[in-house]
Amino acid sequence: MDKMVAGHSVAAWKKSGIGALVGAIVGAGTVAGLMHVAGTDFIDAMGGSRVALAGVAILYLLMAAFVGFGLAAPRTGARLLNVADADELREERAGMGRSVIVMGAIGAALLALALARTPSFPTGPVPAQAAAAVLALVITGGVAASWAWRRQYDELNRQLGIEGGYWAFGLSWIGLTLWGAADFLGLGPALTAIDVVTTLAAMMLVGAFVAIGRRGLMMR
Repeated sequence: MDKMVAGHSVAAWKKSGIGALVGAIVGAGTVAGLMHVAGTDFIDAMGGSRVALAGVAILYLLMAAFVGFGLAAPRTGARLLNVADADELREERAGMGRSVIVMGAIGAALLALALARTPSFPTGPVPAQAAAAVLALVITGGVAASWAWRRQYDELNRQLGIEGGYWAFGLSWIGLTLWGAADFLGLGPALTAIDVVTTLAAMMLVGAFVAIGRRGLMMR
């Protein structure tokens, strides 16, 4: 029995590792390609805070693309995504489809914000009003969708959402408090408004992965 469990664990870790490796390669390639297209002058003009926000936005978009690809091609997607087989992917199509919409919308809003034209970034390709409108639309739509979909989640997914939110809040509070205090005391880099947005968005992802990992759902 122990050998069977150990064998399953090794296989699960191997599958998760392969998926993570493929995701890392695709992500690194995408970011490198976008930076090459944008050019060093454009990246320098953006500044570190905007680049960090854009990086988080691209991560959301890549995750949406990966899951969307898995739904479109279940057999291939089952090898990359954290599911047992293609049948499970088909069974979870509705819930994962909602995740694609949410992650894609958040990624698009964050990217628009990172590329918004402001006095500190006059070459930004996205008008500030457009970025604000996209962000407001995504937040409003997200609240409405959460209310409309509230009965479509099972107990496990509801609990994962609560735990993910708990970890996201806790990690954000610790990180932003320490960063803000260091800035206030002159002991660290300045904390800007856009850094707060980036931190909250990133910790949403981290919190979700922590909640999923604590329940052993990263290895399936």
